[in-house]
Amino acid sequence: QMGAQFINGAENPLYKIANRLGLIADVVSDTAHVDNAHFAFGSQNVKEEDIRTFLDFTSKLDPKYRSIAKHDERTARRYTFKEIFTLDYMHFLKSQNFTDQQKNVFDSLARSFRSYWEFEWAADWSTLSVHVLKEWNDYGPECESFATNRIGFKGILDDIAAPIPREAFNFNSRVENIKLNSITGKIHLTVNDQVLPTEYDYVIVTSSLGVLKKYHHKMFTPPLPRQKIEAIEKIGFGGSCKVFFEWEHPFWSNNTYSIAPLPVRGMISEKLDAFEEETTILQVVDWAPNVLSAWYAGRGHQLVDNMSEEELKQRITQLMRDMYNDDTIPLPSKIIRTQLTKNELLLGSYSYMTQVQALSHISHSQLAIPVKLDKRPKILFAGEATHHRLFQTTIGGYLSGRREADRAVTDWLGNGRNSSQTHGIGDDNSLIEDQREVPYISQPITLI
Repeated sequence: QMGAQFINGAENPLYKIANRLGLIADVVSDTAHVDNAHFAFGSQNVKEEDIRTFLDFTSKLDPKYRSIAKHDERTARRYTFKEIFTLDYMHFLKSQNFTDQQKNVFDSLARSFRSYWEFEWAADWSTLSVHVLKEWNDYGPECESFATNRIGFKGILDDIAAPIPREAFNFNSRVENIKLNSITGKIHLTVNDQVLPTEYDYVIVTSSLGVLKKYHHKMFTPPLPRQKIEAIEKIGFGGSCKVFFEWEHPFWSNNTYSIAPLPVRGMISEKLDAFEEETTILQVVDWAPNVLSAWYAGRGHQLVDNMSEEELKQRITQLMRDMYNDDTIPLPSKIIRTQLTKNELLLGSYSYMTQVQALSHISHSQLAIPVKLDKRPKILFAGEATHHRLFQTTIGGYLSGRREADRAVTDWLGNGRNSSQTHGIGDDNSLIEDQREVPYISQPITLI
């Protein structure tokens, strides 16, 4: 569960696989970690009534922002979530005669509201466009997902990979350059500093958007078209990660679902540091009741990736001691994390819609436009960031891979190989038919 944990919607092949394998654990609300949180504030003078007042205020904002996205496109494209929340928050603070101390408490609570949007979209909310709420759609109930069990996506991936021969995979092979010969139409790959002798008819690029942002100028010969580069640069690629803290014995109560630390400026200290501001939710792991999963997103992802394990242990322990007013809480015995922002094959987690992308009217689907030669697709692009409505999800990645395989097969069969067997590039509904037969091509498709 270091990576994907939730499945968005039931009308897709990954849900069907998970359901068949018994991997679905529960239906959960996207706001469950906040709605069911224990707000921990230790000896600070925080009143439960103030917490309820703030939560009542924010409970109306999610449906409000979704309505704006659906019915006021100009406003949705113009504003980021931070900007639109700031307007509502300022109005809320002026609505009553709150004290400075209450305002400081509300500022701390606002971090939990911020983290809801940043966790959900793997984005810094200062750049996340409200228009994303219209663009993204899993065709399921709003704010609802399916949580997988401890096997989760590992079971789904094993099931998908089972029919594929082991020799079809080439691990530990980094593709550094994709060169399209404009005369022959063949593609040559440079892998681990060596040009492969094999010539390819098609290449499907599934690199993360983070990798494309950093390396697209080196990866493709000739360079990518201007419109493709514009999409790569303007579509957002953010961070959202989990850090697992394991203790020998829980210091929290048995009925705890999640913990929301609430350090308040002017109470615990005159100024909060970045770690205190970014550590907003720790969720009890269902199958490991002695483990807390801390979620970090936005600037918080890179912050914790740059911290040593010993520093993380010290900082989380001190924060928990302060928030539980208990100096006997021990250091966690173990930390498990991935540090995705330091992984050169990912450089983050997944894509999101930026304000500049929304204002430029760029869709994620623009990333899916293939590089063509003589009107035929040669270099194709798949991955979550290329899906027009399910970007940021494993489902979007899966469907986009099927889409591009269909595109290559359709072109292969439609150009003199066997035109009577051509397949159209279906929409999402046709791709859901997971058992459809697709002709096997021994050589021309390589996944990156």
